[in-house]
Amino acid sequence: MKGKGLLYTAISLVILVLSMKYLKFELPIISVSAEKLPHMSLLGMPITNSLLTAWVVTIILIVGAYLITRDMKMVPSGMQNVLELFFEYLFGVIEGMAPSQWAKRFVLIPMTIFFYVLVSNWFGLLPGLAGIGFCEEPPHAETAAEMAHPSIVGCAEGEVIVPLFRSPSSDLNNTLVLALITQIAAQVFGFWALGFGGYMGKFFIFDGILKAFKPDEHGNRRNGKAMFGQLAMGTIEMLVGLLEFLSEFTKVIAYTFRLFGNIFAGEVMIIVLTFLVPTFIALPSLGLEVFVGLVQAFVFFILSVAFYTLAITPHHQEDGAH
Repeated sequence: MKGKGLLYTAISLVILVLSMKYLKFELPIISVSAEKLPHMSLLGMPITNSLLTAWVVTIILIVGAYLITRDMKMVPSGMQNVLELFFEYLFGVIEGMAPSQWAKRFVLIPMTIFFYVLVSNWFGLLPGLAGIGFCEEPPHAETAAEMAHPSIVGCAEGEVIVPLFRSPSSDLNNTLVLALITQIAAQVFGFWALGFGGYMGKFFIFDGILKAFKPDEHGNRRNGKAMFGQLAMGTIEMLVGLLEFLSEFTKVIAYTFRLFGNIFAGEVMIIVLTFLVPTFIALPSLGLEVFVGLVQAFVFFILSVAFYTLAITPHHQEDGAH
């Protein structure tokens, strides 16, 4: 098994080096927004290269899951063994962060997103992929779309390539959808665990303010100084709760730009390096981006689980944790 793994690694490195050496194309458009693909639409809506790649990644995951699990064995081997190791480790992380009765409820969404983000990140790093697309005349890409033509060998002078494929993680629309799915799921888990009153009570906290106008713990009426002190503490507690409520929305923004920024910057660096420097100088950077793609997928996974755990935690337990 170890020998086969080394053989596969060696073959992959050879293919990678040859690809980076010989699959050299014109430098494609480097754009923050995903490019629309000429002559391609769905129900009148244009199809972008990141959307097309997302479909390809989804098909890869579905077909891969089917091929790996179609002949399950009690004693796993090969890819089944690798997949089970991934699942066991990730589920162990969830069990270590969330109550046991909730771990199985949490697992589906973050683990699905983990594999989707991982394959998306790595797909965008395939050497030569950025050079396969449609040739257009800049800067009027929209008007030139009607005259665009496919290219896998290069464009004419003065034309640029609109890549056919682009990592979904480098498209803000994709990362925004993932962030929204994650945060909506967190709210669902919070209402599920605590009920409407219990969950909203974590953010809209008025008990401290109301306590200022009630007798103290000994049943005595509060004097002006004690009332003011309790009122001040209650106001601070209320403002902290409102900030926590606001943070539920800002998490979406943080999620969106965290993944997008890292993957987009990495892809741009790889594209530029493969066009400007020799193959073996760009190879370590490509290896680094493979690692970054894995880390970003895991960060998205673990933050999702952390937010789900916080969502089901009652307010008084959160205070204890602080």
